[in-house]
Amino acid sequence: MTDPSSARADASATRGLASLCGASIASSYYVQPLLVAISASFGLGGAQVGLIPMIGQIAIGLGVLLLVPLGDVVDNRRMVAACIAGQIASMLLVAWSSSFTGFLLASSALGLLTIAPYLIPAYASRFTAPSERGRVTGSIVQGFIFGILFARTFGGIVGAYAGWRVVYFVAAIATLLLLLKQARSMPHAAPPPAVAYRELLASLPVLLCKEPVLRRAALTQALMFGTFGSLWIALSLHIQSDAFGLSSATVGLFGLLGLVSATVAPRVGKLIDRFGQDIVTRFGIALTIAAWAVMTVFGHSLPALTLGVVLLDIGASSVHIAKQSALLTIGGVQRSRMLTVYIVGQYIGGGLLAALTGLAWSQGGWRAVCFIGIATVSVALIVNSLPGRGNERRSAPH
Repeated sequence: MTDPSSARADASATRGLASLCGASIASSYYVQPLLVAISASFGLGGAQVGLIPMIGQIAIGLGVLLLVPLGDVVDNRRMVAACIAGQIASMLLVAWSSSFTGFLLASSALGLLTIAPYLIPAYASRFTAPSERGRVTGSIVQGFIFGILFARTFGGIVGAYAGWRVVYFVAAIATLLLLLKQARSMPHAAPPPAVAYRELLASLPVLLCKEPVLRRAALTQALMFGTFGSLWIALSLHIQSDAFGLSSATVGLFGLLGLVSATVAPRVGKLIDRFGQDIVTRFGIALTIAAWAVMTVFGHSLPALTLGVVLLDIGASSVHIAKQSALLTIGGVQRSRMLTVYIVGQYIGGGLLAALTGLAWSQGGWRAVCFIGIATVSVALIVNSLPGRGNERRSAPH
């Protein structure tokens, strides 16, 4: 029988880690609604403005590749706290930057240290029972989604009335207060084994070759994250085209639909604990195919687009939670390295599908993008219907 006080402590620890995850990822998304204000502040041209999100994404990718593997050999509690503290310092440097070069350097440091959202799932799994990992992973993903939505909303509103520097300054102070509140209550995990840093990086391709579950998860997430990004690129163009003639503010309102997937994330985690990752993965993929089908047939209807966005958000986040749970269950002492390969695959898929989406839009408009979306997710369904999923079955509940 579970001790009620222990259950409450575990739930409190999960909420604390989810809030830190949200605060950490938010730091890299405040910039999105502030690009125009930042460019005006430094007198930038169009090409220079494009450097801001590009360098930020490259920095995050490097941080994931070079720093997240350390989660297997460094005390996760201290590493999460240290990286978030580094983000706080970087946000203050961004707010105080007096030149565009200084701004880019501070933004690069901020992106490089935005690794807590990718460390925390592995960290939490170290003190979570296997039967509870789906629920805990879902709660952390919920914090991740809320963090992104908060950053876009808070950054846009505060930036419009108080300026972009105030956004970063207030965010830094708020993140510091949250870190101070949560630092002492962050759970202790078992000491990790000692492995040389060079061996950590060298083991990444070895893991990809040895672990079929990791290969399947990385490929699936590359396709799902790619189709998710494809939707938002094309939706922005579609909503503001002659078909609708609406403003970017409407696209922002569509972004708030992400609250639905954030709300259901913990419930998806519980379904994974009950039925296993395979079933939830295929359900999420099927939901995403249905979303693209609705938006293909009824692409000029705002209610249909709204339904499609909600279905795709839920489907993509369900697959993400399921695949993370699978990796955390089989990962053992290599959890952080497995998530590193998984996240790198995610960003590769996102980049390739973004380029393909631009080409499809220029050649065939909205419907061409929808056909690519259906094809991409259909490949994910085939990948997850092939035989040889023995390793994933062992991670399902018995």
